[in-house]
Parts: sequence; C-alpha cells; structure tokens
Amino acid sequence: MNLNCKMKFEKYLKENNLEDKNNILALFSQLNLEQLAEKLLTLDEDKIVNYAIECVCEELLITSSYKIERTGMKLGLHRMEHILELFDHPEKDLKVIHVAGTNGKGSTCSYLKDVLKTKYKVGLYTSPGMLSFNDRIRVNDDFISYKEAYRLFKLVQETYDQNNPDPSDKLSFFEIITGVALLYFRDQKTDFVIMEVGLGGRYDGTNIFKEKVLSIITKIGLDHTAILGDTLEKIAYEKGGIIQENDNVLIYPANEGVVNVIKDICQDKNASLSILNEKDIVVNKVGSRGNEFSYKGVDYSTKMVGAHQTFNASLALEALSNLKKRNIIDIEDEVIKEALSKSVWVGRLEWIRENILLDGAHNNDGIDSLVAYLNKQKFPKLKILLGILEDKDYKDMIEKLKTIPAEFSATKVPIEIKESNLDNLVKSFGDTHVTKYENYEVALNNIIPTLKDDEILLITGSLYLISAVRGEILEKY
Repeated sequence: MNLNCKMKFEKYLKENNLEDKNNILALFSQLNLEQLAEKLLTLDEDKIVNYAIECVCEELLITSSYKIERTGMKLGLHRMEHILELFDHPEKDLKVIHVAGTNGKGSTCSYLKDVLKTKYKVGLYTSPGMLSFNDRIRVNDDFISYKEAYRLFKLVQETYDQNNPDPSDKLSFFEIITGVALLYFRDQKTDFVIMEVGLGGRYDGTNIFKEKVLSIITKIGLDHTAILGDTLEKIAYEKGGIIQENDNVLIYPANEGVVNVIKDICQDKNASLSILNEKDIVVNKVGSRGNEFSYKGVDYSTKMVGAHQTFNASLALEALSNLKKRNIIDIEDEVIKEALSKSVWVGRLEWIRENILLDGAHNNDGIDSLVAYLNKQKFPKLKILLGILEDKDYKDMIEKLKTIPAEFSATKVPIEIKESNLDNLVKSFGDTHVTKYENYEVALNNIIPTLKDDEILLITGSLYLISAVRGEILEKY
C-alpha cells in the first residue's frame, strides 16, 4: 500500500514540477501508513503536505474498510442507535430528506441537491462511491476530505468498540460510514441533508431519524429479493419502513398493491402521503444527450438521459413543491428550472466520451430503462460490455439486453466480497456470440483502441464495474 501511495505522490510532484522540501518521498519507505499520517500532520500545511496527507488517508481508509464486515446486511438498528447516543445524537441537528426505493434514488437525490444548493448548504449521503471512495459524503459539490473521513472513521469505530458491551457485535462498514456522515454534516452546520438508503429501508443503517422534513420512495422493483422479499408488495413494506410518526411522504407512481402497502404504513404512522401523478408529466423529447418534458404545465429539460429521468426529475420537482408549500424552502421557479437542467449523476446513462456510454443498470428495472433508451435511439453500430454480479437476476437481464442489435462482450465485476461468475454470465447469452474477458482492463484495452468514430461502446451492469471502468477510461483513454 505504501508503494501505491509513494508512486502516486511521486507522480504528483513530477507532473506539477514541485520540490519535496520536507523529504516526504523518503518517509514512504521508512514508515508505515499510520506512522506516516501522524508525521505528516506535524508538518506545516502547504499544497504538497496536504496532497500527501490526502493520499495516505485515502489508502488508510480503504485498507481499514476491507478489514471489517462488508458482506450482506446486518439486521437491527441497535448498533446505529448506540452510535447516536455515544455522540450526543447528531441526527437531531439535521433537517433530513430521506430517499428509499429500488431505482432512481441517486438521480432524485442529485436533482434535489443541485436545486437546494443554489440557496442552502446541503449534505448528500449516497452509496456506493462512484467517482472516488469519499464521494459518498459531500456538502454541495465538495467531497469530504480523506483526512477528515479517516479521522471520523477511526473515531466512530474506536468509540463504539470501547463502549460496546458485546465485543462480537461489531459495526458493519456501512454503519461506520453512516456515522461518519452524520458527524460530518453536523460539524458542517448543513441546512439540509439528503440521505440515500443503502438497502431496503426498515433495517437500513440510515433509518435512525425520528423527525424528517420529507421521506421519498422512488420506483420500486424486484432487487435484493433474498433479503427484501420476492414480491413488489414485500419490498414496498421494507422500503416503507423509513416512514416515521407524523412523517411527510412522497412516492413514485406504483401499482395498487404497492400503493396500498405504503398507504397502510402511513395510516398507522399518522403520516401524510402524496403520490406523483403520471398525468402531470408530458414527455416532449427523449434525446440521446438529454430530455425535454413538462410537469404540471411547466417546461423543463434534463441532461440525464432516458425517459425514466423525466419521472425522476418530476418526483424531485414534486418534493420541492411540497417543501415550498410548507414554507421549508424558498427558491424561485426559474432557479429550480435552471438547476434541474444542469444536474448530472455519474454512471447512469453517462456519456464520458463522445462515443462511450456508461450505465449502471444493475437490476431488471435498470435494464428495462436502458433497453427503452436504446430502442428509442437505435444506434446503428453498438458494442456492449457487460458485467453483472451472481446474486442478480442476470439471466432475465441478458434476455432483455439481447433484443438490442449489438456486438456483446462480458467481463468480471471487480469486487472481491461479492461473487461474479463470468462463465455463468457467458452461458446465459445462449446462441448469441459473446466475447469473454477475464477482467475489465483487458476488455477496455481490446475494445477502445479499435473503436471507430461511428461506433458506440456501452458499458453496463454492476455499479462496481461502472465505477472501475469510469476511472480507467478517464485516466488512460
């Protein structure tokens, strides 16, 4: 790990023609990462020292995260509640918009953040990290520094362990990071915090707010069925677990069974429920690089592509309308329209090169939206590189994707803690020819250099794959 940091730091010095006056480069060979971090913190701050601290703390944070439990979902909220007590309830100082759902959470959060930040200081907590390890915690557009993230990570973990009556009941990675986010947002004195649910809702580590300004449930689909249930109604019940007493709730349009589940929860909790009305949405244009639509008679546009984004954007607009009517926010309509039109969410139908498109379509609903977009655009020469985790309904997803005329390739998802069976993935293509690549680096190296100007490369599937290829392409291609 020291070697990775050392090479990164050395490259930084050379590219920026900087002098290492503190002889930091030598310290990488003399000290381990923790010792190095402590030493760097004693030096006078400047651009070089700060870069070295960030580099070391990033590596320490990633290394620490892999030493703790990251597999599956740990049932129960008692560990999170214990953290809140130990840190004097940071959640009580936050005005929270809580977002659950199967698909569209990240996009909806992004629309809300980009509008609210025009006037307010807005914390945003999402997962997994897409641009970098620290992009899951940000205030407006500024990610938490690795220095601060590592400090809070250690603080949460050590404070919990020192005050935990059951040493075997350790915090999960997600619980620690959620604790880090809560402490950071309190320290930053945010006006609003948008919290994206990690998995489900009822037992999710973010479900610790007794009072919120709004709870939003985006589109519900069949995903994580082994944990959340095998019907939309069962999954809706888990997602609806975020609804609190006297809550204000907004949901994406859904079938009668799903709506009734949410209605019952709201009635039990004395919560007010609003449902996005599809009839208020008129889609005028679904382009390859953006959409035009109207909501309640007002024209809007989005940079985020795909017809489904008109619904996600409308859900965000309805949420903002709800907050305005309750005198919680005061933002002019033209400002909302402008901010909405500029909002982006990386890795979701994102053009990162003129002819390279990324989409983290990691479940059936995601594939449905992707296929609808591709059918609308009808790209004449399309190459698709795919990577899906073993626990997903990959056979159905591939059947849908195969309906698109394309040249297919498949690769492993680069994550050790979850299974990615490449052979099973390839077999699912049946008679359709598919090129097999053992890893994404080899795939990109074979596909991109020979990609012609009139050809489109789409990389899709797991968000872990999208995150990895995104960084690789931006750095090397």
